[in-house]
Amino acid sequence: MKRKKLIHELPYAGLRELNTLVEHRKAYTLDNYEFNVFETYEASHQVPLQFDDLVIINMLKGKKVMHIDEIPAFEYLPGETLILPASKRMQIDFPEARFQDPTQCTALVISKEKITETIAFLNDKYPKGRDQTLWGFSWENFHIDNTAEICELADKLFANITSQNPLKDVYADLIFKELLVRIIQQQQLTWLQGSKPSEEGPLAYLKNYIANHITDKLTIEDLSSKVNMSKASLFRLFKEEFDISPMELVIQERIKFAKEFLKQKSSVKEACYASGFSDVNYFIRVFKQREQVTPGQFQRNLQVNVS
Repeated sequence: MKRKKLIHELPYAGLRELNTLVEHRKAYTLDNYEFNVFETYEASHQVPLQFDDLVIINMLKGKKVMHIDEIPAFEYLPGETLILPASKRMQIDFPEARFQDPTQCTALVISKEKITETIAFLNDKYPKGRDQTLWGFSWENFHIDNTAEICELADKLFANITSQNPLKDVYADLIFKELLVRIIQQQQLTWLQGSKPSEEGPLAYLKNYIANHITDKLTIEDLSSKVNMSKASLFRLFKEEFDISPMELVIQERIKFAKEFLKQKSSVKEACYASGFSDVNYFIRVFKQREQVTPGQFQRNLQVNVS
């Protein structure tokens, strides 16, 4: 199983500080942000939660089961981030919380004015070149995996907010701008990775072309010609939208394809060639770089989980 990128845990409340064992809250207030740290010390269910402004929620330790309006319930684990609009109602289960093993999560609430100001700044100073697409959150992709960049920025932002620095409001605004860009890019990549053949647009078409030609010797020239773009324009588009290169998407799709082969108990060599890699050693190295385990370890972990 892929090792997720984790945000550092924060100092826990002392025994004398606890006023409840379920969603004990410590809050820090800045001009445009309210930063909340929640800890739960006993199993509980259907705990209500709602924020008046947009909120970015990060799971740092433990497990929750989230019930959000009409969305099917889902597990929420460390290494993941939720981005929810204002006034979204939540009901939360804590099935595994224990006094000696509490859950911890953060909720960064951002004022409407700060969101509007930051999005307007990005659209004015760094407009996207494709079809006049604007910067903005994708509410359909509210649940994303953390990237290393998101974790680094979140750690930096949380440390700043909880510090005694008299300029922390200034630093928070600067860090938040980059964090917002990284989150939007990861939302876009999450959409692209889950796009279906029926979805329109050059990016969805390109992703599905890659999936359907996974064993071909794909090049940047091939990809750019399929969407009638120059290589430079395609690189720029991918950097703006996802902060990755087009060929990185090819590698990600091949790794995903290889994992399905490994789940069917194919050999590492068979998975390598079936997913479009031409060298087994290179395949093993690339697989480990992105999944933190070798293909063989990935396969053995699956067997352990089944048993």
